[in-house]
Amino acid sequence: MRNRLQFELAQALTGEMPPYATLMYVWDARADVETVVISARSDRIRKIVVGSGGRGKGAWQSLQRDVSADFQNAFGEVPGRLVSMALMTDGDNTGSRSTACYGSVLLKDDAGQTLAGSLQL
Repeated sequence: MRNRLQFELAQALTGEMPPYATLMYVWDARADVETVVISARSDRIRKIVVGSGGRGKGAWQSLQRDVSADFQNAFGEVPGRLVSMALMTDGDNTGSRSTACYGSVLLKDDAGQTLAGSLQL
């Protein structure tokens, strides 16, 4: 019921329905890598910790993820079609400051072919 009310409010305020579910990959100061965190704002937002603590700070990181498998692990269901993707850096939840640089983001199919919409930076 809570999710439904949140979705209806978001649609009324923005004119658009929010995504069915959001999977985020995050760096966390304390949580172990691979921890699934359910957002305090909505259980339709799940976060998977891909980096933890100060390990790797100041160095380029290269991450590869199976988004479909991660979605199934986080939500317990098969994902629908990917409709959007965002890259962001913030420290608002912790009151801290952060800086990040991003390189290429490649989306590949099961055969390893790069999909349209990949970001070649």
